[in-house]
This record gives sequence, C-alpha cells and structure tokens, in this order.
Amino acid sequence: MNHDGNIDELDIVYLGNYNPDFFGGFGLRILYKKLTFNTHFSYKVGQDVINETRMYTENMYNTDNQSTAVLRRWRANGDVTDIPRALYGQGLNWLGSSRFVEDASFVRLKSMTLAYSFDQSLTDRIGIKDLKAFITAYNIFTATKYTGQDPEVGFNVTSDPFELGKDRSMTPPPVSITLGINMSF
Repeated sequence: MNHDGNIDELDIVYLGNYNPDFFGGFGLRILYKKLTFNTHFSYKVGQDVINETRMYTENMYNTDNQSTAVLRRWRANGDVTDIPRALYGQGLNWLGSSRFVEDASFVRLKSMTLAYSFDQSLTDRIGIKDLKAFITAYNIFTATKYTGQDPEVGFNVTSDPFELGKDRSMTPPPVSITLGINMSF
C-alpha cells in the first residue's frame, strides 16, 4: 500500500467492520386445533470477523499443528494458490490480512417448539385447570458461508475492546432438546 516494494507492517489497511449491517430475529407461530408450533430465528448480515483460528493454523511459522489448507501453499514459480509459501521462523504469514477476514453473515434456527394442549374433559377428571406437553429444540440449524466454528462470534469488551470480531474457535452453542409438561392447578 505504501509502494516501497516490500510487503510488511507498513502496508496495513482497513479491512472490515465487526458491526453488522442488519441483525435481528423473527418467528413463526402456527395453531391447529390442540397443537401449537413455534419457531424463532436470529440473523446477522454484513458482519466481518477475523478468523483467528485460520490465522494460527495456516501460518506455517513454527512447529505448531497446521490445517490441511497449508497443503495448497505456494511452492514454485507459476503456482496459483490462496496460501502463501511456508517460511519457518520468519515472514509475516501469521500477520492479520484480508485472507483471514470473513463475512460472518448467518441465519440460525434458534428454537422450535411443538406443544399439545390436552382436552378440558381430561384435565377436569384429574383435577387440574390446564395441561400441555411440549418438545423444544434449540440451536438446530445455522445457514452461513463462514468457515469458522460459529459465525456468532462473542466478545468481552471488559478485557479489551480491540478484541471484538475475533473468532478463536470457541465451542458453538450445542443442539439441545427439552421435553416438558405445563400444568395449572
């Protein structure tokens, strides 16, 4: 960027914005006789994230484990690849670059519930006002082109506000299922 013929730390430029262009949620509710079906989706559009996991597993700088992506690295004149050459103990492959900034836009099905309300005649016989059985699943599906563990990258501004938008392969939220019964007396 400074046109001195060397690619180094003086060529650092603005690469993206952690703040999404749009974010929010929406849902669907369907009622049919005694059944209720609810869904909740969340989304973010236009959020740039530094995939720091790739930064460390594709740097080819030391003897740490590396991703299989480094098998595509540049090796000889004429090679066309998206991974630079391996430079053990030197070079700047570990330095943040546009290679590691990814669009973390996503749509996630956060929850889905199917509930059944039992007949009033049954609840009157067993002495309760209302009886419902339900099954709820959480974090069911995420649609994204992001290559990291989870596009919904968290942050901790109390420790360092400059750590926003860095994915360090935190464990994504688990898929979980809850079965339950609601009773009113």
